[in-house]
Amino acid sequence: MGLTLAACQSPADKAVDDELKVAAGVEAVCAARSDVDAAVASVAALTPESTVGDAEQAGEKLRAALAKLDGAEGELSKAEVKEYRDQVALFQEEVEKVRKDKSLTLKEASEQLQGKVAPLVVARAQLASATVCVEIDEEPTANKKADADGPDGTNDTDKTDN
Repeated sequence: MGLTLAACQSPADKAVDDELKVAAGVEAVCAARSDVDAAVASVAALTPESTVGDAEQAGEKLRAALAKLDGAEGELSKAEVKEYRDQVALFQEEVEKVRKDKSLTLKEASEQLQGKVAPLVVARAQLASATVCVEIDEEPTANKKADADGPDGTNDTDKTDN
């Protein structure tokens, strides 16, 4: 039944729900970071007089805090992706409304959409701040062959010892 209700929500309602999930996710991540800080402090407080049991207890506290942080960060990331998708859907709805109104000038259409794009830009920036994207530059095939060739342009594997 809950799945049916979620499917019936408007994009605006979904966006509000996901904004709340993002806020809760941020709160959970902050609490988990605090737990990790406390666990690190307990590890740092170990002294040569501490027992093996003390060290094991501090280590377990740290492992548990890190697991909690991993989970909280995962949930926050999911919520941020959903929030971004919701904002994209809302913006697409606005674009469709403008597209259907043939009486609008380009300036009027632009002005209407300018106010609607801000939440999308914010959601994208929020998602981008939590996402590390790496671009991989591939060398063209010709450069790879040139690198395999020796400085004189001959392939080192073609040379024979005399």
